[in-house]
Amino acid sequence: MSEKRKVIIAVASWHPDEVKMMEEAGATVKVIPDKVNDVFLSEMQTATALVVGLLPIPGQLLAKSSRLIIVARHGVGYDSVDVKAATELGIVVTNTPGVNSDAVADFTYGLILAVVRQIPHSWEEMRKGGWRKPQNLEGVDLRGKTLGIIGLGRIGSRVSKIGNAFGLKVLACDPYITEQDFKNAGAQPVSREQAISQADYLTLHTPLSEETRKMISTRELSRMKPTAFLINTSRGEVVDEEALLQAVDKGVIAGAALDVYGEEPPQDRRICSHPKILTTAHLAGLTKEAMYRTFIAAGTQVVHVLKGEKPPYALNEPKNPRYLKKG
Repeated sequence: MSEKRKVIIAVASWHPDEVKMMEEAGATVKVIPDKVNDVFLSEMQTATALVVGLLPIPGQLLAKSSRLIIVARHGVGYDSVDVKAATELGIVVTNTPGVNSDAVADFTYGLILAVVRQIPHSWEEMRKGGWRKPQNLEGVDLRGKTLGIIGLGRIGSRVSKIGNAFGLKVLACDPYITEQDFKNAGAQPVSREQAISQADYLTLHTPLSEETRKMISTRELSRMKPTAFLINTSRGEVVDEEALLQAVDKGVIAGAALDVYGEEPPQDRRICSHPKILTTAHLAGLTKEAMYRTFIAAGTQVVHVLKGEKPPYALNEPKNPRYLKKG
């Protein structure tokens, strides 16, 4: 098999079915650790396709990968890939939208229930041999409270529908969808400021962009209710973590639940060790079913370009895409 048809899978987890479908399309598939080292850099020099997760793929690396025709991301977010550089080089970049929407939405409510009902604290007390101590472990009902959603895409819409089932009043902000989309999700359209100021639980479901980077900072946190909680399962850099720490320490908000961070894994342990911030390790989309759908969707994108076809989930449109070139 020619080296010109080599697929590199550099992710923490993958599935044999994903490999099989690419091999059946005429590719040699190599699975290597998801880290930039000498092996990775060497393999990239002759790679036709790259399948990655959260591994950063800068423009400098793409420029040295003269045979690369596609970067296929496991997952929805693609801020770790220099899409602009890829476009200029003729490399198509893809993601796997929708494959983990249910998983992330479910996990969002796991976080909300955990902080509202103080489940981790109760569990820890039970592990110590305690019983209903300390006395402030009582929670509150979800019914009748207000859920604020920023970003009403696939995941945000699912979160909204679940919120309706819980009896929550759902307010949502998303300037990029239609009035009918709000109705379908069961959410009342409001401004970002209204969602922030009226929410008992404010949950974020936006991609990372220059528009959303540190979208929640000191100003926004100061407008939240002092009894409100911030939930983030989108991207860590959407939240100004220093501002969040100050807001929680000063009682500006009641607390937060985070699954994503500006740096992963976090080196600054203040957030992870804070008693009023529940933290998990970027797990929201990690269910067996969601991961399998992710693997197959990413593999499908690669198969399309190997056949000289535009992949269904292309994020960019290079003027001279390499996958259309022969040889």
